[in-house]
Amino acid sequence: MLTGRARLSIGLALLTVAGINAAGLWGIAGARRAVAGEASRLFRADTEAAAGGLDGVLSGMRADLMFLGRLPPVTVLLASDERDPERRTVRASAEAALLVFLRTHPEVTRLAVRGGDGKPILLVGRRGGIPILWVASNPTGTEGPAVSPDLPRPTAVVALGDANAAGGVPALEAEIAPALLLTHEEGRATERTCQLHDGAGRALAGTVGPPGPDRLQADATLAAEGWTSPAPWRLHCEQPQEVAMALVEPVAARYRATLALNVAAMALAVVLGFFTVREISQRERLEARARSDARVRDLERQLFHSERLTTVGRLAAGIAHEINNPLEGIANYLSLAKEALERGDTDAARRRLEGVGQGLERAARVVRQVLAHADPTEAPKAPLDLNRVLTDTTDFVRSRPEFSRVRFELALAEPTLVVVGSPIMLGQVALNLVVNACEAQPGGGEVRVSSRRDDGRAVAEIADRGPGIKADDRARIFEPFFSTKNSTGLGLSICHTIVGQHGGVLEALPREDGGTVFRVTLPAAGQTEAA
Repeated sequence: MLTGRARLSIGLALLTVAGINAAGLWGIAGARRAVAGEASRLFRADTEAAAGGLDGVLSGMRADLMFLGRLPPVTVLLASDERDPERRTVRASAEAALLVFLRTHPEVTRLAVRGGDGKPILLVGRRGGIPILWVASNPTGTEGPAVSPDLPRPTAVVALGDANAAGGVPALEAEIAPALLLTHEEGRATERTCQLHDGAGRALAGTVGPPGPDRLQADATLAAEGWTSPAPWRLHCEQPQEVAMALVEPVAARYRATLALNVAAMALAVVLGFFTVREISQRERLEARARSDARVRDLERQLFHSERLTTVGRLAAGIAHEINNPLEGIANYLSLAKEALERGDTDAARRRLEGVGQGLERAARVVRQVLAHADPTEAPKAPLDLNRVLTDTTDFVRSRPEFSRVRFELALAEPTLVVVGSPIMLGQVALNLVVNACEAQPGGGEVRVSSRRDDGRAVAEIADRGPGIKADDRARIFEPFFSTKNSTGLGLSICHTIVGQHGGVLEALPREDGGTVFRVTLPAAGQTEAA
């Protein structure tokens, strides 16, 4: 039978467990309230950030429109006469500039260059989302593609000079579809919906669900200066509250289950304590062994470093020896040539000087050999493990803080994948492709690096979950100076050249469910080279 002290101990233990669980349940309730408040605050901040982003897009679009209005094709077109023989060429350049503006600004549905009389000189719009030239004098009399009559289309007007003889001011007009603006921001949060209103309270774009206490709501304003719709505009966003609370519910459910398991856990406490002591003792032994192994590895690194220094010293001594021999010969030949000149024997002096030239050529040959091994582009190719190049590159990019939101996945062939090539040049290719995959997902995403053997070839693939590459762009992606992200357009061209120099092929392919796959195919090394 249990003694009074034992019964007291058990009772205290049970009371302690009950108190801990009650405190835990109270903490869960408080955490739910805190999470709800924090979710509302974060949702407001996210909505304000979204409004700021939209305002930046509108401001940037208007600035680009002003820049477009100052381009020579547009200004010369307005200044030229209808009878000017070069007007057709100028008009074609202006049309091309307007179409390029539409291609780079998907939110703009129509552009119009108007003369001082208000009549359109140039009209470009979209049909099926594709920028097209719209004939100003069409039979229907409409100015551009048909627009939805139930939603306003804000327009920005940029004056192009002073009033002309017609009494008006030439202008460049840009009409936008606000629904396309919202495509930048809707979906940033799960089940989030947004609606855009102008200063007069009219709905410009978007829809929201029915109001209720279980939905988070937030409003933010946009300056929206320079547009025909009254400013300031207002962005209204909503999101179900359960989306934010979903993070707390699993914790609460698990804690309630823990309440029932705690009673059984008390019976196992003594046994677990015994095993804990054994585990602690074993852990201490393992930690001591790990410290010993760390010291051994440190000594190994020091030995490797010393060996590298020794190798460098031997290399320097060998180079000095190889250059010193011809230098000594050159000194002897110069001395003999000087004596021959003092005697007036020019033939002997000429022969000595030829020996000097041979010595200089020998020294230069030694220097060229050293430089050939120092220059990565001239470095000799050797068998290397392609998996090691991919692993080192991925580890390097993963350590960069700007890619901390990208998840990396490695799926490499086992045990090794040997090719013949330059590790520096192939490492440059891998680094460029992995960095491009990360930059294609600025908000975070997934980069998968894999390798495999395929019928005597080594295949490496770098895949992302970015927006992908259009089919037309994939045909030109490896051309020099062609870029889809406002860069120099040389990175992929250089990678394509390096892979070609190694007898391989570099391809850009669409990834299933969205994204892009860059595939590098190289000849695999033979059995002798791999060994």
